[in-house]
Amino acid sequence: MSLSAFVLSAHSLETIGAWQAAIDALGFKLTLTVEADQRIDALSGHLPAVWEGHEAGFECELGDAGAVEDFLDDCDEAQPGGPWSQILEIYYVGIANIAGVAIAGAVYAHATGGVFWNGEDGERVDAERAIAYARKTETDIRDMLAGRQV
Repeated sequence: MSLSAFVLSAHSLETIGAWQAAIDALGFKLTLTVEADQRIDALSGHLPAVWEGHEAGFECELGDAGAVEDFLDDCDEAQPGGPWSQILEIYYVGIANIAGVAIAGAVYAHATGGVFWNGEDGERVDAERAIAYARKTETDIRDMLAGRQV
């Protein structure tokens, strides 16, 4: 079963390189392993990523205002809020992938002035709270993985 997360924003980042620069600027150790000049609006499918030596990639796709409207119609608890014209839809499986999605989604929300919504928790958080959520998730997943190896 796949899990989901979403970022609602008024604009998108243009390239993977811009997204990676935002990740690096916040001190996260997640590497998006595709060409830096790849356009985010062209993403559709698996985006490979590595977090602390673990495969942490995810499926993602950028949607327009119509996709935002459809999402908000289907998810009352997502709360409309801002002037959203873009939605980054993220789907994932796996333990390390949870850290990858939390980091990538939170940073994307932070860089675009958007909000992060974890479909599994059903909680929408602003960009600053999303970064704190990503840092906590990173610690929790690191602890889980260490416990599995014992």
